[in-house]
Amino acid sequence: MVPPLSSLLATACILSFFAPIPRVTSTDIFALDSSLPVEAYQTSILQSQDGTFSCGFYNVYTDAFTFSIWYSKAGKIVWSANRDRPVHARRSAITLQKNGNMILTDYDETVVWQADGNFTNVQHAQLLNTGNLIMKDSSGSTVWQSFDSPTDTFLPTQHITASVKLVPTNELHGPDPDQTLYQDGRNQYNSTRLGFLDNSGKLASSDFADGQPLVAADAGGNIKRRLTLDPDGNLRLYSLNESDWSWSVSMQAMSQPCNIHGLCGPNGICHYSPKPTCSCPPGYVMRNKGNWTEGRYRIMLPKSSSFQWKNIPNI
Repeated sequence: MVPPLSSLLATACILSFFAPIPRVTSTDIFALDSSLPVEAYQTSILQSQDGTFSCGFYNVYTDAFTFSIWYSKAGKIVWSANRDRPVHARRSAITLQKNGNMILTDYDETVVWQADGNFTNVQHAQLLNTGNLIMKDSSGSTVWQSFDSPTDTFLPTQHITASVKLVPTNELHGPDPDQTLYQDGRNQYNSTRLGFLDNSGKLASSDFADGQPLVAADAGGNIKRRLTLDPDGNLRLYSLNESDWSWSVSMQAMSQPCNIHGLCGPNGICHYSPKPTCSCPPGYVMRNKGNWTEGRYRIMLPKSSSFQWKNIPNI
């Protein structure tokens, strides 16, 4: 006799209630000769001991993943190994090999990224409470750290040296090889000074040679912060509101957006009306109407046309 439909539905509900729920496996230690597969990105992650930061595969868009570090509850990425080269959603993995190399492979086993350096006696990798992913050798010394290769964000206690730079996640502005992030008293010919962001929200040079440090509007302890170079080219310090996990700007490098290099792209003019607005000089049109940063094409006039000088204000 076939059981009634109501009995089948009730049985299905009971079975689904007792079905195992995928268990999230998190630890701050990435053991030698182990891997994190991309398929387990929701369950196999590294997490700092205090739970502030997570590390693993991050789904940036459909079937595309980066190996990243992010604020666990706020979901904001602060570092990525392969930001410009996401891997596929199948058969990709991050592996800490027996020889101490940490490598990221795509679905076809192509090495997309690997930790820089020649490592010996590596014991494990660890995600610290600061958001720094480190590799340690048998003596306990750090032989590699993510803090040495930032992407678009600096975190408190992270040293800003003359050799490191930030590049916006959405790279609207080509990086300038002659510029460093924190320029006052720091350039490529003077590597002895350090810039650093402390836990209270103060950004300073190590010897304060060029004046007072920059201080967050909400300066003080017990606030989670990040210093990010945004897609518009402005450097901003963000503070986390843990009541709703939202970010607010507590300091920015450029109070006048039109002072940001490349905001309106090549040949573009930035002015206030009253908000920052981009426009074209006479004889030019936008290259891409959806993106000012791509610059402008010049309109070619017939040879018979006459030319005249035009004064452009605020230039």
